[in-house]
Amino acid sequence: MVEHSRHIFKKRKTYYFSARIPKSLQRHYVTSRIQKCLHTSVESDALKQARQLRHELEQQWSELRLKTIKSQFSEYLVSHHTAPNILEALEIYLSTKGNDRNSDFFVSTKRHISYLIKSVGNKPLEEYSTLDASKFRDWLLDKQSLSATSTRRVMSSIKSVINLAIRELGLDINNPFSSVYMPAKELSTRPPIPNHLVKDLQNLCFKVNDEQRLIISLLSDSGLRLNEALGLIKDDVDLDSSIPHLSVRQHEWRRLKTPSSTRVIPLVGASLEAARRLIRTSKDDFLFPSYANSTETRSNSASATLNKWLKKTLDKDYVIHSLRHSFRDRLRAIQCPPELINELGGWSKASVGEGYGNGYPLKVKAEWIRKITALEKYS
Repeated sequence: MVEHSRHIFKKRKTYYFSARIPKSLQRHYVTSRIQKCLHTSVESDALKQARQLRHELEQQWSELRLKTIKSQFSEYLVSHHTAPNILEALEIYLSTKGNDRNSDFFVSTKRHISYLIKSVGNKPLEEYSTLDASKFRDWLLDKQSLSATSTRRVMSSIKSVINLAIRELGLDINNPFSSVYMPAKELSTRPPIPNHLVKDLQNLCFKVNDEQRLIISLLSDSGLRLNEALGLIKDDVDLDSSIPHLSVRQHEWRRLKTPSSTRVIPLVGASLEAARRLIRTSKDDFLFPSYANSTETRSNSASATLNKWLKKTLDKDYVIHSLRHSFRDRLRAIQCPPELINELGGWSKASVGEGYGNGYPLKVKAEWIRKITALEKYS
């Protein structure tokens, strides 16, 4: 009687049940203490209800402890799943998926998980809810000021980490991040760099003539993605052919974005001059040894450095990827066939028919790019 009397108290003639949750189990609850109205003013009735409620609560606590505590007999249970928390799921994901990935994969995935922990906490997977997923989405959009596109990317990363843990461990739980509503993607906010600025930029880059500026020069008349350019080695470049060109192909240190990314690009204009200087001056097999080696390509580092310089130099919100947008616009302006534009830039094919045949001859590609070349002589 005395034991259960400490779990009741009276408020305005009505008894209430009260029990403090053990610290080791508080992460399973939204409060540290449970209080429940017993709807009686009779002490004996209140004590009877308190005994029953205390019994039910102890059962629940026992079940929760069993979920989180492994014993030496766990392997003999017919079904014994202990869901990992999100940090443990991350380790499973990285060890399983990270064998052939570069450092960017690890850095970005860990960053996304840190966002989730900061927003809603490091919980066992079965304890994340659709409400948590919605709160996390709103936190990314409102608190982190991420774009809808970036938010979708982070949410997709979280979903992948949890899905893999569910499959690998055979967990009988749902992934709440699979069904959360996501806002529509925005249109691109990366403005293309106008033609006259492309010309000025190329001139300046050749005057400075260092590794970072030659990256920009190589991108400017080729349509290459930054990551594609950084992963190039000397064997990818052919300057002795009647039509100088480079080959974009898969390497261990640099994965390609899509199947369409594999392609041959004629070297014309500033891109040709940049390739000549790089082949002549690089003492490494890599064209850009500061940003690539046999194990990884550090595109995030290069992007941050180049974007900072572009913003300072052009006094606008242009980024390195803006050169790729400019390349497409410059080809549009001379009415280059859309199918050829897609082939030059490694963009996804617009129709099944585009995948038939061997594509445009290198000579035809070179002729179209020559029409948009901003410069013929370089400082």
